[in-house]
Amino acid sequence: MSIKQAMWVHGTSVQAEREGYHISSTRFGWGMHINSHGKEWFHFAIPTPVIFSGKNSQLQKAFVLFKTTMNAKIIAVHLYDGKAKFKEFDGLNLSGTHDGKLDQSNTFQVKPIHIKYGLGLSVNVDFGKSTPQGVPSITFATAGADFIIPS
Repeated sequence: MSIKQAMWVHGTSVQAEREGYHISSTRFGWGMHINSHGKEWFHFAIPTPVIFSGKNSQLQKAFVLFKTTMNAKIIAVHLYDGKAKFKEFDGLNLSGTHDGKLDQSNTFQVKPIHIKYGLGLSVNVDFGKSTPQGVPSITFATAGADFIIPS
């Protein structure tokens, strides 16, 4: 029997790839809200139980809970082991409210893999263009991953 380990970080921990590029960002007690235009990458460092009780853990799936407004959408999610990218979820078109529970739009399954140097989760958001009605946005509530420790 294997042991399951879940590791999460709060949405306030997200980092924009180009600080200052976005129009505005605000950290709240419940997450981070970003208004912008164009495309931008956002990064989460997920706590990683590399070795647990003397055994190598294996990543099973990753999550990012989010909500978009207007024409903002997630177009890619990439996973890294340290500096090595090992999985790309490209060609996505994820938008709407997916910040309250796990669903098909915020869960990313992987073939079990041992993470040696720490899990990085990167999210590419296409905000599109600002309109007279406002500026598109994304709110990150949390991000995380499920690991198993084989027996």
